[in-house]
Parts: sequence; structure tokens; C-alpha cells
Amino acid sequence: MFTVLDYFQAPDPELWLRQIGESDWRAGQYLHSLLRERRFHERYGARSRVLLLTEGERLLAFCTYAERDEIAAPSLTPWAGFVYTFPEARGKRRMGKLLEHAYRLAKADGHSYLYLSTDHTGLYEKYGFTFWRTMTAQSGEETRVYRLPVDRRDYSAVLGTRVHGVIDRPLGSAHPRYPDHVYPVNYGYVEGVLGGDGMEQDVYLLGPDRPLETFEGTVAAVVHRLNDHEDKWIVSPDGRSFTEEEIRRAIDFQEQYYMGEICLPCISSTQKES
Repeated sequence: MFTVLDYFQAPDPELWLRQIGESDWRAGQYLHSLLRERRFHERYGARSRVLLLTEGERLLAFCTYAERDEIAAPSLTPWAGFVYTFPEARGKRRMGKLLEHAYRLAKADGHSYLYLSTDHTGLYEKYGFTFWRTMTAQSGEETRVYRLPVDRRDYSAVLGTRVHGVIDRPLGSAHPRYPDHVYPVNYGYVEGVLGGDGMEQDVYLLGPDRPLETFEGTVAAVVHRLNDHEDKWIVSPDGRSFTEEEIRRAIDFQEQYYMGEICLPCISSTQKES
């Protein structure tokens, strides 16, 4: 799995600063100079962050999560900016993992939207953003402003319910169209329940270490995809609960190509004490 770091809290910031400076993009060079000269927070806000997608000591992509952008609109916040993926990591939607992290920060901070300004068309739509309006930057140039809505849907009616269904892609089997894509968990669908794509609801069955044909269990979590029409359910056959990290590691083989958030059951203070 890849790791998302906050530049200002990361060990060995000089390592990451050097790699940011190696980006073949003028805006990336500008970000490098802001960080090197310690002017980033002055320009974009004291609580703004630089997010790094890393693999070991290699920087794959970076972007910012900022209070302000180059558009003079104080009421619009927060912004994703300086979005860049290094050439060797392109074509695999790695940037989605950083934008997903920025989305989670926006949600934790209580915002309704994550904004982004760009000249690109047809790019950020892949990451769940929609074009909002054309605005004028402080330079006087027009730019397209996109936004990603922060979703606060309630899955309480689904979490904890008992379901049963069919495993059509057993653990160890290959994807029917991509033979190199092997399933490390049992993957199937709930009979009689339709998902957002109009097909029967897909599930990841976590726990069993052998291939199965059918399943019965409890919905332990919901994977809400931010840039797709369907959610995925995490089902536990024995009622076991899973941490967000355990779920991410188990389903990353497929979900790494999507932006999403994992919705777990709420634990009341009474449950915590017991």
C-alpha cells in the first residue's frame, strides 16, 4: 500500500522537498520555493497542508489542502491545489488517493465542499469533482472552478444487517477480463438487493481464508466510492468487526483505483464502556 504523509509532519522533510523540486512543472517549482523559503503558510493559510503520496522513500504525487487559493473568495474553502503526479506513476489514478485524503480532511473540518481551480477539462471529473463556475484569479486570468461535495449519508439502516448471497469471484480466482488481477478475498453479491449501478449489491467477504461459493453474514462496513455510482459492502460471516486500516489493506487490491471512504458503525459511549 501507498502512504499519505503531511509534509510538515513527515520525517526527513528535506528528502521530500528535494523530490518536489524535481517535478517537471512550473507550479511545482513555485511550491518548492514557497516551502524552501518558509512562505507557504503565509500565502495559503496557517492550517494549510502539503500532502505527499509516497512509496518507501519515493514521492509519487503531491497536492495541497489549503485554506486559500489564487482566487480572492474568502467564503470558498478549503481548496485542493498544486495537483501533480510524477511521470512514472501516471495512468493509475494515484492522485485519487491524495484527493481522497483531502476530502476526508474537509469532512473532518466540517466543510460542505472541497474546491479546485484548473484549466483542465475531463480530468477531475474522474475523481468525483464537477464543474461549478468560471472565476477570475488574482492574476486576472479566468479559471474553471470545480467542487467535490462532502457526503454525510447515513448507513445505519445497512450496518449490522444480516445478508446472504453468492460468491462469483472466489478467493484466489482471476478477474474474468484481467487475468493478472487475482482476488485475495472472496467477492460476490447480495441476492435480491440492488446497488447504485442497478446490479445486485457487491460485497467483500472478510475473514474466510478459503474460496467459497455462497455466504451469509453481517454488514460490518460500507465502502462509499466518491467517484463511482456504487458502494461496496464489507460482510463478516462470524459477526467480527474490523478496523478501517484492516479493511483498507484487505480491499486495496481493487479499491486503490477509486476514491472512497469507509463507513463503520457508530459506537456509543455505553458500548465503549462495556
